[in-house]
Amino acid sequence: MGDISNMNDIDRFLRSRKGKAHLKKIVAMLKGRTITEVDFSNEVHCVATTLHLDDGESFVLFQPSLDVDALRDEFAEAIEKEYYKDYPERRPKEKQP
Repeated sequence: MGDISNMNDIDRFLRSRKGKAHLKKIVAMLKGRTITEVDFSNEVHCVATTLHLDDGESFVLFQPSLDVDALRDEFAEAIEKEYYKDYPERRPKEKQP
């Protein structure tokens, strides 16, 4: 199945009675709450954002901008710099004049 199938199934979920009820529970969980802390975690293919709420609950978000491919595109230099901290022996040798 491709992207159009995914989009169609998400549309079906969003308009369904059960889908609307599920989303309503999420709204109830978040509305009126205060975020007390924010954590980030490595989830292999992305960085997840966890919002800790004032009622002791937490809510995990996945943002496209924190997907590994997006991070590699936007932060290539920073990732490479950290890579060579992990593996200094792999750093290319500078050419001698």
